Amino acid sequence: MLELIFIFVFLDCMIVLYILYAAFSNKKTIMNRMQHYLNPEKNREKVEREKTLHWREGLSVVGKTIGRSRIGSRYRERVEISLVQAHLPLKPEEYITIKGLLFLLIFGIIYPVSRNPAAALLLAVLSTFIPGIYVSTRKRSIIQKIDQQLPDTITLISNTLKAGYSFLQALDSASKELPPPISSEFRQMMKEINLGVNTDKALEALSKRVQSEDLELIMLAVLIQRQIGGNLSEILDNISETIRSRIKIKGEIRILTAQGRISGLIISLMPLALGFIIYLLNPEYIRQLFQHPLGWGMLVMAILMQAVGIFFIKRIIGIEV
Repeated sequence: MLELIFIFVFLDCMIVLYILYAAFSNKKTIMNRMQHYLNPEKNREKVEREKTLHWREGLSVVGKTIGRSRIGSRYRERVEISLVQAHLPLKPEEYITIKGLLFLLIFGIIYPVSRNPAAALLLAVLSTFIPGIYVSTRKRSIIQKIDQQLPDTITLISNTLKAGYSFLQALDSASKELPPPISSEFRQMMKEINLGVNTDKALEALSKRVQSEDLELIMLAVLIQRQIGGNLSEILDNISETIRSRIKIKGEIRILTAQGRISGLIISLMPLALGFIIYLLNPEYIRQLFQHPLGWGMLVMAILMQAVGIFFIKRIIGIEV
């Protein structure tokens, strides 16, 4: 087992050294140098965007090996959609590489401390869920921000239409004048339209990419209006009032359910905090919980009961509007 530890530590060190070497080597291929002259505007935007992302070069080296294989192609497609929705400048292969490195790192740290391969393996597997939780949290945060920005977006588009501009000009104005993250979504849609994508398909792609109920309502109203006609600015004004009312009701519900959310948070964190305090006071006492089979059974039951409690709390406070 000691040889296995040395192998994992050696692999971790080699991967980290290779990533550092690739990040600081700053070597460019011939095609990358040609892009600087073929499309200088796009290249300048890319350089500004990736100034702080040199670490991606190291991840790409490992990710290329994963990308060449066809294993998990459907999983990579789902990961790519999630990364796009979370506005993370990562490729699916890079995301998978991060999860693999996190698994090796946690296992290499926990096993020498606990001397328990099962506990180290379990914690290493659980650590691979951290990137997914971060991506999901970021997605929800972006959707919430977009929902908050939608009333102002609709008002801007409606006023632009009333001033005599076309619908595409109104969308372009929204992509330039609104703050992110909704402005970046509209810029992406305008790029698709400028590249020749049908306007209706670009609107549908925007709705699927953001996955916001309010935005889906707006896109559906716009698509119907483009087919049967009507006063689009008036339709948008009515939708804006509806969305503002929904946002107000959601805020009131969030205030009324604050106690339930705090209860769920306390229930989730209290066992971890209590276990950490006991470990600081008496390490030998808490170590028996991870070394005895009965302790493992108690941990599994505690995790299941915690999950059931959190599930029911979320169902109680999850009021749809």
